[in-house]
Amino acid sequence: MATDNGFSVYTKRAKVKFIQAPLIDALISVDSKLKPQYLQTKYCSQNIKQEGNTFTTLYCGKRWCRICNRIRTAKLMNGYKQEIKAMREPVFLTLTFPNVKADDLKPAIRQMIKDFRLITDLRRKQGKPKIKGIRKLECTYNPTRDDYHPHYHFIIDGRENAEYIRREWLLRWPAAVEEAQDIRPAKDPLELFKYFAKLTSKTGAGAKAEAAFPFQLDVIFQAIQGFRIIQPFGGVKMVNDEVEQLESIEIEEAEPQQALYKWHFNNWVNFDTGEMLSNFEPTPKHEKYRKKIIFVPLRT
Repeated sequence: MATDNGFSVYTKRAKVKFIQAPLIDALISVDSKLKPQYLQTKYCSQNIKQEGNTFTTLYCGKRWCRICNRIRTAKLMNGYKQEIKAMREPVFLTLTFPNVKADDLKPAIRQMIKDFRLITDLRRKQGKPKIKGIRKLECTYNPTRDDYHPHYHFIIDGRENAEYIRREWLLRWPAAVEEAQDIRPAKDPLELFKYFAKLTSKTGAGAKAEAAFPFQLDVIFQAIQGFRIIQPFGGVKMVNDEVEQLESIEIEEAEPQQALYKWHFNNWVNFDTGEMLSNFEPTPKHEKYRKKIIFVPLRT
C-alpha cells in the first residue's frame, strides 16, 4: 500500500521505531521505577487503525522516545520560531556544571535551576532590563570517568546579556571550566530543541565508537523527572511541548478502507491482507546502530 507521498511519514517513523527498539528493551530489563513508562514506549505507535483515508495511532509521549521527540521537536521549533526571529542578536550560551556521580545528579540539576533563578533575580534587583532567552537542560554520561555531565544550552538575545549570565555563573561555580562556558553566534537557533540527552556515549578516551549504556541512561531519565527541559524566560512565551496521546493523519492517496496495521519487526502489517504501511527497509547501518548497547552495571 505504501507510496512515496503521504505515507512517507510512516516510512520515517518505522525507521525510528526499528532503531530504538533494542535500547527500549534494554531499559525495560534494567528494572527501574521507570519500567512501566519504558513499557509504554515499547508499544508507542504499535498499532495503526485505518478508517477511510484516516490513520490513527497512540503515542507514549515520553522524553526518551525518538518517535515522540520528533513530534515534540517540531512543536518547539514552530512555537518558538517567531520569538527567536524577533531577537536583535541571538547567541548560543553554554553553561556547565562540574561532573557528578549518579547519586548526586538530581541534586545537581536542582542546584543548577536554583542558581540560574538567583541570577535572574539579581538582575531584577539591580534594576536592569530583563534578559530574553530560552534555556535547555541537557545531560551526558562519561563512561571513562563513570560520571554525569549536566549542563545548560541557551539562546540569549544579545552577547552582552550572555556574558552577564556567564560571569554570574562562574562566580557561583568557579570549579566550572571557564573555557567551557561558551558564547557564539546562533547561526541555526532551532538546533537548541533537538535533544536533552544523547542516547549514546563515546566508549573511551579518544574513542570514535559510541555505545548506549542502559543503566546510566536510566539514571539520567530518573534524575530529570519533574523538571522542565525547555524553559523560556525574560518575557518569552512558553510553548506547550506535550505530545497528544492520540493522533490522526489523513492521507488522500490512501485507498479508503477499514484496516488495522500491527507493528512487526520493522513495519506495520495488515495481517488480513499482508500489506505493509511503510516503505522502510533496514540497512546495515540501521542494524549496526541497534547493536550499540553495552550493559555496564552501576558502580557503588
